[in-house]
Amino acid sequence: MKRVNKFRLRPTKEQEKVLFSLCEMSAVLWNKLNYIRRQAFFEGKFDWKEGVSELYNEFRPILGAGITQQVIWKNNEAWRSFFALLRFKGQGALPPHIRKVSPPRYWKDRESGKRKLMTCVRNDVYRIEEVNGKKYLVLPKRLRIRISGEIKWKGKQGRLEIFYDDLTGRWYAYQSVEVNQPRRATSPEKRAFVDLGVINIITTWIEGEKQPIAFSGKSLLADWWYWNKKISHYQSIAKKVNGVDTTKRIRKYYRKRQLRFRHAINTIVFRFIKFCSEKGVAEVVVGDVRGIRDNIARGSKVNTMIHNFWSFRYITERLKTTAENFGIKVKLVKESDTSSVCPRCGSTNAYKHKRLFKCFNCGLEAHRDVVGVLNIAHLSVRTGGFNGGLALPELPRVHPLVAQTP
Repeated sequence: MKRVNKFRLRPTKEQEKVLFSLCEMSAVLWNKLNYIRRQAFFEGKFDWKEGVSELYNEFRPILGAGITQQVIWKNNEAWRSFFALLRFKGQGALPPHIRKVSPPRYWKDRESGKRKLMTCVRNDVYRIEEVNGKKYLVLPKRLRIRISGEIKWKGKQGRLEIFYDDLTGRWYAYQSVEVNQPRRATSPEKRAFVDLGVINIITTWIEGEKQPIAFSGKSLLADWWYWNKKISHYQSIAKKVNGVDTTKRIRKYYRKRQLRFRHAINTIVFRFIKFCSEKGVAEVVVGDVRGIRDNIARGSKVNTMIHNFWSFRYITERLKTTAENFGIKVKLVKESDTSSVCPRCGSTNAYKHKRLFKCFNCGLEAHRDVVGVLNIAHLSVRTGGFNGGLALPELPRVHPLVAQTP
């Protein structure tokens, strides 16, 4: 499986000048090649080879063969992805989160007009070395740059991508790594069933366990609302004073809100998957919530949470990736109406208010998230009926935002 190490570069002033030059010229190469291909595509005569040899010979003396080749290959990958999406669109099989298919863009910021400073380095022309507890990235052009950050994944190194973050004024690098992770084998195979939500990010029940567990998202939601209000406050000031919708400060707040959200989700998902590993779980069955946003209108606050805060796709992808790290499979199953059907008698004649579910047919009272996860289990495997002890979930103390600096 492929994983990525991210670390920060700490160049000296002289090294930074070289990095700026490399990234600037890499952006020029990308933009020139992309212009040729965009024009050819719109004229209906796309040719993979057009302009490639000429640009390679032009930029090889400037960037070196290892960088020039990788920038061209990355552009090839972007166009292959574009053509694949066009095929999916023609077949009516476009993923629901993709609404528009556009050709690869230029490495250029639309608002400022500045080039995006980034570059790619082939796997055999760089190395990471450690001397006296300090790590260094050795690059072409005689660059030996101090780096910080954990090198989490060990294995066959792939392409290195370096970029400059203009919001923070810092340099970062992504290193792709190919690692081997065998699938977890347990006998008998045990499964965990998951219902995703807003108040409880993950509600789960593991086969053989009496009580389900819920990982609360209340602290995460409160933090998200805090940054939402802060962003709205400065947006109103920017609009009133300068007549603009965004500023550098606002962009920083948007990013901080996103990073804090992802940090919290990553923490919750990691602790859940680690708990599954300790319980001997070999497969996690997750209720597929795609399409849940369609035709939802429940007031401005609820709509904001569902459409903006509740990032189902990110949570699902993190579940898949983290589970794979532990050798655990993840399977998605349809979960429509799972929180509206009684898991004991199958009746839909029930009272539902906030987190309460009460069946008028058999008298069952339970937490709606527990009802959802048990019905997901019923859809996947016979669970042997509803156990009265499962009515309420256990809430472990998880504080996902404590470790993140505000």
